[in-house]
Amino acid sequence: MAWVNYKINNWLLITTENCLYKSGQNYIIEPRITKLLAFLAKHQGIVFTRDELIENVWDSAVVSEQVVTQSIFELRKTLKKMDEDHWIITIPKRGYKLDIGVQQIYVDPNTGFKLEEFHSSHEHTNDTSPQASFPAGPMTRAFNETSREAPSATTTNSNNVKWNHWFFDVCILTMLLITLVFISWSNEKVTPPTTILNPRLINIELAQQSSTNQLYSIANIIKDSLFKSTNYISNFSHQPNAGKTLSLYVNQQHQLHIKLFNNISKTIMLQESLHLDRNNSYITVDNLLNKLIQSLNYNHQQTQNHITLTNSNILYGYLELPSVITNDGQTNISYIKQINKLIQLSPQNSYLLAQRYLAYAIILTINNKVTSMPKLMNYGKALVKSITSNQQLVSSEIYDALALNELYQGNLTASEHYLSLAALQSQQNTALRYILLGKISELTYKKQQANEYYSMAMYLSPSEETLQLCQKLVFISQINTSEITPLH
Repeated sequence: MAWVNYKINNWLLITTENCLYKSGQNYIIEPRITKLLAFLAKHQGIVFTRDELIENVWDSAVVSEQVVTQSIFELRKTLKKMDEDHWIITIPKRGYKLDIGVQQIYVDPNTGFKLEEFHSSHEHTNDTSPQASFPAGPMTRAFNETSREAPSATTTNSNNVKWNHWFFDVCILTMLLITLVFISWSNEKVTPPTTILNPRLINIELAQQSSTNQLYSIANIIKDSLFKSTNYISNFSHQPNAGKTLSLYVNQQHQLHIKLFNNISKTIMLQESLHLDRNNSYITVDNLLNKLIQSLNYNHQQTQNHITLTNSNILYGYLELPSVITNDGQTNISYIKQINKLIQLSPQNSYLLAQRYLAYAIILTINNKVTSMPKLMNYGKALVKSITSNQQLVSSEIYDALALNELYQGNLTASEHYLSLAALQSQQNTALRYILLGKISELTYKKQQANEYYSMAMYLSPSEETLQLCQKLVFISQINTSEITPLH
């Protein structure tokens, strides 16, 4: 029986080796993922439900639909690394299909050579003719089966024919070996298989020796601005396939240095040294964001609306705030104390009120402090009051906070409305927004959709904090997120 491999959009799925290969690049995938992709490739363009996939790929084993969803998620994650994440299409309320060109390739198990497709239809054909029309040496016998006892005129003639067959095969194999040696010798450099770098993925690195509250706050503002203004994905967790690295550090003269490095072309895309003080913080940070976005070759016109805090004095104080989650994963209640001091200076600032509300909700969720909910509700009321009494620019972060406030009160329609307004102001959803969408989907009995939203949140921000928010924000999730979205 010939092996069946699949050529999918110029990638070769080698089923016996569990890998996808193209031009010196290969990705090793799990056997169950290989079997899933091979089945979809064999039935290209056909939509299969989760139950049908369980029946055909898992051989009707007793597994849950979540196993299928997790496998689809892992397959899409591998395809995303290959910049081929458009292969798998989700058909709402029906299932999945492979929507890309596929060619089946048959391989002889005895020789490893590629066979034409029509050979597979003759693999079990019995040829009872006394003699083949072409010398039937070992390589030729991969195509046609001959009878075990073929009559011959004399034993000597039979042996001569057999030796001729072997001699013919040895000559062919020798020529192939010489050709391979010559090709290897003539190539000056053989490129080893390497991981494909994703040009849209950016690692943000902070120098530990100069990691301050101000440095971390600027990095967070950069991260949020990239989500709002571009299609780039950035996070603080190290991703080995990141196409770019953004490094930030502070020197002994208290100057901020930033460097954007392209890991693909090995070039520096942006390098700046900045000096921040209370009087120029807004102009300096906003100019930095404009230069950064422009250096990423994004279709961008310079504006002055990257930062909602336009008051330099307030912004400088905001940059000095500690992080909500410490480096060891613990919550930092001092963040609330510090931001309350800033709110006293600007009581109606909706951005500060939204950040306080979101931070306190995260702290309560991770610490399981249900008894502190009245304070969170008061923070929510102050936020809503500031929106109704002031004509301020409402940013996507403020809409996220309003959506969470409505979700806590059970107003799903209002929560969805605020999330839609937040999406209008952003090029892409943040991890928190996907978590809120997942919570609404669970409450409306759309568990599979919630599963997808939580998976996207974990992909965008693979951290223990994100996992706990998926599990416990607003209510305890009924989806076992620790199994369907493993940290990487």
